[in-house]
Amino acid sequence: MAEPAASDNAAWVDIELPLAPEQALDCVRNIERFLRLNPHLEITRFERAADGRYRLEGLNEMNGLAVSCGLTLQDDGANGFRLDYDSGLKLATTVTAAAHAAGTLLTIREAYRQPENDADLAQVDRSLTPWGVAIRRHLLGLSRWGRLPGYRRWRERVWLGMRPRERRIVRLIAWVTALEFVVFLFVLSILVIESARG
Repeated sequence: MAEPAASDNAAWVDIELPLAPEQALDCVRNIERFLRLNPHLEITRFERAADGRYRLEGLNEMNGLAVSCGLTLQDDGANGFRLDYDSGLKLATTVTAAAHAAGTLLTIREAYRQPENDADLAQVDRSLTPWGVAIRRHLLGLSRWGRLPGYRRWRERVWLGMRPRERRIVRLIAWVTALEFVVFLFVLSILVIESARG
């Protein structure tokens, strides 16, 4: 697929991955997982219908707007896939993967209708870059830790099942707990050194 021209109503993000293009596409071809990886999209309802159709309802935390639309999947096999939106400013999200250096360049491109006013401009999804970062982190985590018992289940069923806000809270609690443990070890080592001197 050709790189979008600057005049296009489009935004895109490129994600470099140390995976084969087929592996990268297989991981994001699960549409519910792909959408839930967006760290600013709170999905309240996701339904699959027959023949590649989906229904999505939720909240985009980046622009504060409710999301309610139908999606149609156009799968292009080894070249990638496209999600067409039946309402709103966004027309489509296209995902492609190409061999790049020692891995893959996964590109997510979002195309928009021509905005007619400020209300339309407010619908532009500004979470594309964080979404790309989250996809990269998720795929690298799966390739690095996926063989550990329970890791895949935790990431796929528990972590992605949480709302983005809940994930941020869990991440914050984990970092605070790790920091507390480091402080505890530091204090304990001081006590052991002092008791050895005395």
